[in-house]
Amino acid sequence: MAIFEMVKYHTQSYPTDIPLRIEECAAHLDITSVDADLRYSLHTEYSYGKRKLDSDLLSAFPAVMAAHKDGVPQLWKDELWAMEFARFVISLARDAVPAVVEVHPPFADYTDFDLFVRNYRIFEEILIEKYPDIVLLIENRCGSVYKGGRFLVSKTQEVEQLCNLIVQNNLRLKIAYDVPQIYTAHNVKKQNQFIELLQKAQDFREQIGGVHLWGKRKSETGRKVAHCGDLTSYFEGDLELKALFLEQFNKTFDDDICRKMVLEVNSGNDDLTSIITDLRANGVRFV
Repeated sequence: MAIFEMVKYHTQSYPTDIPLRIEECAAHLDITSVDADLRYSLHTEYSYGKRKLDSDLLSAFPAVMAAHKDGVPQLWKDELWAMEFARFVISLARDAVPAVVEVHPPFADYTDFDLFVRNYRIFEEILIEKYPDIVLLIENRCGSVYKGGRFLVSKTQEVEQLCNLIVQNNLRLKIAYDVPQIYTAHNVKKQNQFIELLQKAQDFREQIGGVHLWGKRKSETGRKVAHCGDLTSYFEGDLELKALFLEQFNKTFDDDICRKMVLEVNSGNDDLTSIITDLRANGVRFV
């Protein structure tokens, strides 16, 4: 059975029988404070678009402030960046201890896996010293306005490569596995590709600490909008494919390890509830 702990996303309302103990809070580089009712997961800078990078809080961390290309943050630029970024997270959290800190990969035009792991280790050591029980996750990424390089950890083989390095270097870091972003990175079109990529994740599932899911829905102009809709709209009404996906999703994470789940749905509670209903109907349990 696949078991998850739900992380509350934004202001969405959840079925009353789903326990909610953690909520996701924005923690990108323009954020200066965190306001949460529950224990929280800090969703740090993900480098999709440009930032102002001019807050009083960030000014205390000049290496982080300076690391950008045309306003898009360049994550994990060097060891000093990693040290300052850890201090930024701690300053942002203030007296409230975060339950989870979720980070994101750098771009491949200025770093590689070995350099990233070397820089990340500094960040992890500082965070663990401050927060001994912290859960540390890194999300696979695909899509940015950044010019010059793509994300280092985007496709399945790159996630697996990072998982191997995590084990070799005895890091606490786990993967926040964003399933739709994996599909986007591989430009999936065929039914078997959706299932085979999800099957592949079984090879490194011990290193997956969280899962992100969301839908897509076509706009009035016919453009598919991410983070809107449910699984039915994501698979464009192909109920057979949705059923195969849900069956494989449960198989992939059927190891009795409890993982965090974030349903990144911006289109309303009906779509959120629809995804939850589909997951539950296929054996997923929330604890």
